[in-house]
Parts: sequence; C-alpha cells; structure tokens
Amino acid sequence: MTMSDSEATASPGAHEHHQPVTELARDLRLFDVTMVGVGAMIGAGIFALTGIAAGKAGPGLILAFCLNGVLTLCTAMVYAEVGSAVPAAGGGYLWARFGLPGPAAFLTGWMDWLAHAVAGSLYAVIFGAYVVWGAQTILGWGEPPSGTGHDAAMGTLFGVPAWPIAKGLTLAICLLFLWINHRGSSETGKAGNIITVAKIIVITIFIAAGFVAMARGGAEQIGDKFTPFLPEGFSGVLIAMGLTFIAFEGYEIIVQAGEEVVEPRRNIPKAVFLSLLIVIPIYILVAIVCLGAMSIPLDVIEATGWRSGDTWRYLAGLGETGVAVAANAFLPFGIGAILLVIGAVLSTMSALNATTFSSTRVSFAMGRDRYLPAALSHVSPTTRTPSIALAASGVLIIGVALLLPAEKVAAATCAMFLLVFALVNIASIVIRRKYGDKLRYGYMVPGGPVVPIVAALGQVGLAVWLLASQPLTLWLTVGWVVIGLVIYYTWSRSQEHAFRASPVIYEQTAQVIESEHEVLVPVANPATAGSLVDLAARLTDPKNTAVTVLNVVKVPEQLPYGSTEPFVEAGRRVVERAMAAAEASGREVAGLVRVSRHPGQSIVETVHERSIGTLVMGWTGPKRGPRRMRSIVIGEQIDTVIKKADCDTVVVRGSVPLSPRRIIVPVAHPKQGHFAVSLAARLAGPQTIIEAIRIVPDTTDVEEAERRLKIDLFGEDGSPDIAGVEWPIELQIIVSGDVTNALVEAAERSDLLILGATRGGWRGSMFSPIHYGLAARWQGPLLLVRMHSGAARFAAQRTIDFLLSKEPEQ
Repeated sequence: MTMSDSEATASPGAHEHHQPVTELARDLRLFDVTMVGVGAMIGAGIFALTGIAAGKAGPGLILAFCLNGVLTLCTAMVYAEVGSAVPAAGGGYLWARFGLPGPAAFLTGWMDWLAHAVAGSLYAVIFGAYVVWGAQTILGWGEPPSGTGHDAAMGTLFGVPAWPIAKGLTLAICLLFLWINHRGSSETGKAGNIITVAKIIVITIFIAAGFVAMARGGAEQIGDKFTPFLPEGFSGVLIAMGLTFIAFEGYEIIVQAGEEVVEPRRNIPKAVFLSLLIVIPIYILVAIVCLGAMSIPLDVIEATGWRSGDTWRYLAGLGETGVAVAANAFLPFGIGAILLVIGAVLSTMSALNATTFSSTRVSFAMGRDRYLPAALSHVSPTTRTPSIALAASGVLIIGVALLLPAEKVAAATCAMFLLVFALVNIASIVIRRKYGDKLRYGYMVPGGPVVPIVAALGQVGLAVWLLASQPLTLWLTVGWVVIGLVIYYTWSRSQEHAFRASPVIYEQTAQVIESEHEVLVPVANPATAGSLVDLAARLTDPKNTAVTVLNVVKVPEQLPYGSTEPFVEAGRRVVERAMAAAEASGREVAGLVRVSRHPGQSIVETVHERSIGTLVMGWTGPKRGPRRMRSIVIGEQIDTVIKKADCDTVVVRGSVPLSPRRIIVPVAHPKQGHFAVSLAARLAGPQTIIEAIRIVPDTTDVEEAERRLKIDLFGEDGSPDIAGVEWPIELQIIVSGDVTNALVEAAERSDLLILGATRGGWRGSMFSPIHYGLAARWQGPLLLVRMHSGAARFAAQRTIDFLLSKEPEQ
C-alpha cells in the first residue's frame, strides 16, 4: 500500500490546515482487509500462547477464549462504528485524538505503537522457535524440549543450545519483513491473502484430526482431561485472558488501514465482524483439541508425577511449541509436525508483516500530527512508503524480540492493547456526543454508550489483574507510559500546538528591552482599540509589562488560509490604529494579526504560545432577545477563551472613567474577590471609594458574613494591603433573596462595577448567567474579571470539561 500527498485532512469536523497533509491511497477491498485482520489474529494466539495460557488456566483456557471473544466483540463493534466514520491511518490513536484530551490521545498512540511493535516481536520469536523445533523434530538435527520445564527452554540443535540459533532466525525474519515493507506492501498483499487462506486450511485439518483422536479415546478419557475445569481458579482464567488478548487484536489492524480501504464505511465494519466470525470459533476449537486429544508421554508422567489427564501442565511445559507437539501426537506419519511447522511459519510471517505495517502507520500518524518528530511522516520518494517510521518501528521490534522471553513479551503487549482499547471505547462515546450527525456512519453500536462502557471496564480490569500478576510486565508498561508522558510534556505538546495553531499573517514588535509580564489585548473595533490598550496599561505595571494588540481575522470555512489577503488588510489597519493610539499616549505596544475560522480559539493559541499573564477583552454586552444557546454564557468567543486560556482575564463593557467616584466590587469567591478588589485599587483615583459587598439571604447571617468578608479580603491580620496598594475599602453586607436585583441596586450607586468569577465546581472559576443578567439590566461601565487557576488545576478542569462537553473542539 503506497502513499500520496493530499491537501485534505481526515478528521471529523477539523478545520482545513494551512499545510499540506500526507495521506494514503485506497486500494484494499473487503476480502483483502478481512484477510489482513485474520492473518494477524491467527498467529501468536494459536501457535504460541495456547500452551503458555493453558499453564495459567488449565482447561479453563476454553472459558478464557470464550470470554475474550465476548469482550473483543464489544470493542470490535466500537471499532466498526468509528472506523466507518473516520477511515484514516492511525486507527485507535486517531480516534483518541478526536475524543480525548491531548495527554490521553498521545498515550493511546504511544502505547498502540509499542503494542503493535512488540506483537511483531512476539511473532518473530515464535518464528525462530518453530523453525528450530521443526529442525529438531522433523529433520532430527537436535533434541527438542521435553515439556517438563526442567531442561533448557529450547533444547539443542547440532549439539549446542538451540536458543542462539533461534534468536538469529528471529533477527533475520525481522530484517526481511522490514525490507519488504520498505519496498511497498502492495507487492505482498496477494501473497499475504494466499498465506492466510493456507493456514486456515492447515488449522482446519488440525482441528478435524484432533476431534477424531478424541473420539477414539472415549468419553471417560476426555472427561479426565477436562477435570478439574478450573485447577487454578477463576484468577487463572483472568490471567489467561490477559495473556491471550493479543490474539484478538487483528481487527484493530483492519482499521489501522482505514485510509487505504475501498468504500470504508461499508467494508470496514464488514471486515471487522467477518474476521472475528472466522477466528473466535477457531481459537475455541483449537483449545478443546489441544487439551482433549493430546496424550502425555509415559516418561514425562514418571518424571513429574502428573496424572495422565494433566495435559494442560504438559502444554505449559512445552510453551510456544505446545500446539505443534500436540499435532505431532495425533496426526500420523509426522504429518502433524510438518503441517504445524508450515502453519506456524506462515502465520508468524503474515502476522509479523501485519503488525510491522500497523505499528508503522501509528508512528507515521503521530509524526504527521507532530506528537512525534515530523520526520516520521516522511514518505520515501522512491518506494512511497513511510521509511523513517518503518525504521523506528523496526528498532522496537528487533530490540524487544532479542532481549525479552516470549511470555513476558506477550504479557506486556496484551496489557498495552487492553489499555489502548479501553481508551478508544471511552473516546467513541465522546466522539458520538461531540460530532453526532457531523459524521457519516456506516455502522452504529446498538444500545448507545452501554457497550463501550462495559468493554472499557472489562479491559481495565483485565489489564490491572495482568499487571498485578506479572511484575516485569508492570514495570515495562509503567516505564513506557512514564517515558511517553515526559516526552509529551517536554516536547510533543508544544510541537503539536505550533503545528495546529492558526497562522500569524502580520506581526509588528515593540521596542521593549525586557518584561516580566505579558498582556494581550484582542481588538476588533478600531474605535475602541485605544481605550482597551489604555485600560491594559492602567491595570498593570507599565515598567515591566509588554502589551500585544491582536486582531483575529475570521475567514469562511470554504476559503483556504492562503487566499485570505483581502481580509488580512482590514485586520492590519485595526492593529496599526491601536498601536498609534497607544504611542500617542506614550505607550509602546506590539501588534499581531492572525487568520482563523474560530477567533476565540486563536486567542487561546496566542495566550499559550506567548505565555500571556493578563488578557483584556472588549465586550459589547448582552444582545437583545433570548439567547440562542443556553450553553453560551457571555458570548461564544469569550466563553471559549474563559474555558481554555488560563490567565488573568478582564472583560470590559463600556468606557472606564479615569478617576471613578465609587467602584462596587461584589465578593462571593475569596480568591476571585480579592483579585477583583486589587484591580479596583489600580483603577482608583485620589477620591475614589472602593466598596466591597456581599449578599446574604437573611439578617441572621449578617455578622458572620461580615467577619468572613474581612478574612477573605484582608486575611486573619486584617491588613488592607491589596496587591501591594494601600487603599481604604468599605465593606457592606446586603440582605436580599434576589442576588441579581441586589447587585443592580448596588451598581446604581457606582460609576464602575467589577464583578469577579464565581466558583464553578469541577469547571473552576467561571462566569455565570448571573453575570449576563446583571449586564443586561445595568448599562454602566462593567468589568468581568477572573484570576488564573494554576497549571495543574486548570489542566484537570479542562480534561473533565472536554469529556463532558457536547461541542466539538475547534
């Protein structure tokens, strides 16, 4: 599958970006993409993990496969839904980016990349193990492992330990498939389909022969092999589920290739369900046959003291070659060994190809989004494949394959897949809430959010159980997550933000030597630009403050950013007029013009990029008539800024007098009230009276309210020092059951009202309908102010708000 460049993006509701985006060409049909999923699933789950998982659950392995099938089906329904609506390279990572906040989206891709790479490592390890076992068993070139678990893990070959030879074969097959993927996977697509069909035939023969052997053994012998059914208890079933969950992840590879599927809204859901319909019954039947048809050699029984029915213990001792030994036991003339070696080699080769492909696509998508270095999105000009992303994935695949044993590799892979799938399930709920009918679904999960919630809970529970039972897996997973978080917060977040930010079209810097505080003044109306800059200067210390005037030019959705010059000229004039007004007053400011589809979001981007400490915005006040949307409090753009920008914010309506006679400051929230009073002190003239008021519902609360008001503003010592400014402040308690009416009556006695934000619970300090209602009923000068929350608290508030919001991110 090769790549091509395109200007279009592949994100739901995403705005058109000002840089070209690299996309993939669509050339996979229903049969092709179904075989991609089946080829990935019929690999480690049957040929390597059956024996390992049998040692954890005993005959309960059958139950583990059944429960994994149910859990997989729930998540597959989610993948079919979102994959049909957002058919782009990146799969689960891509959807997490649309449905979850930045850190969670990054971690989803980060874990998904490693999980697919480590899955490829597992397949490469199994390839080496089966080739060695075939040489030992079929060709007689060495001694295979006995299955007791007491001898060397892989026996001998040519009279020497076999494991170094197996590692060499592992390295060779990794390099081979990295080279094949670099050449272009379209060359291997048809061969991959043939291999997948061939191994289905091999496994079908194996299952049929196994049932014949079971029938010859009789019901009593069969019952002995399945009793007790849960020798390690249900905890063993859970561990086996966790270890074998990797065997069911092939459907994710189907959606990883979503950008390359013909008619994706129709074919992706079909391919997901068809692949599971083929694979889940095969897993269950293989587990039954391995446990029920296999016999333990007498010398092993004598050496270990096992019962003849303890075939699960024998399988556990054989490890990844358990299925091959089982086939050799009940298929005559060595046919079993030959078929299973061929099947295992074909399976691991096709699965390694599929996981190399998918891990490369995840890292390619993350590089394209600038979560990882942009070089990962590089496409080779000769082979049209993501060569650097492929090399990065190759380093992971080879490193893990050579350094870790198969069981530990499988456990680490499964734990990360479980966490990735859980995050994708959560993201699917958010995507449906946010984007709704903005997306075209080829399939929708019945029952709303119930299915993804159940799937996510099951996957998190399995992951926790698996991590708790496997210390090395725990440390590998935690270590990878911690490394990812460090990369995200020290590098990825800023790179991704810079890549997505709306472009700066015009910038005029000021001759400011050094400043400790940055102030941003967005301006839209040339008539009010000068007064806003003047107010910003009054609210801050001009000696160590740099002021930047910003105009955001809003452009239509249909217009490319490169065609906005006619709009930009008007924005430049607004900024230059504001700068001239400031210069006439003896203040020097910088100017900035951006173009955007969403002005509020561009203001937020500027706040983040330039580490703005204070934001001063103008507001025309409430519009006449009923509000169009109840979710909008002050105004669409202002609300966006308040929710997403963590800085001191001042929203001004009207003209603020140079020397106010009386400034009224209602105080409801201690921190916000203190901040509002400090701004009042900066705006006050020699004769100004600052009056802080608090409203209580009845007279019984007056004395306590006055005491608390003094503590909120002045602290326990009662010092009237507000923001370093000594200023007399009057305190007043107003008794009223109608807060808005009481505020309007108090405002009538003033010529400036400063209203601080209120406590908004998990949303932090926000403006409320009370602020809007007061502005509608009182027409005098008004400042709505909010103090910053702090980085940690604001990040938590944004995460919760993001998950519960029904509006798409802009």
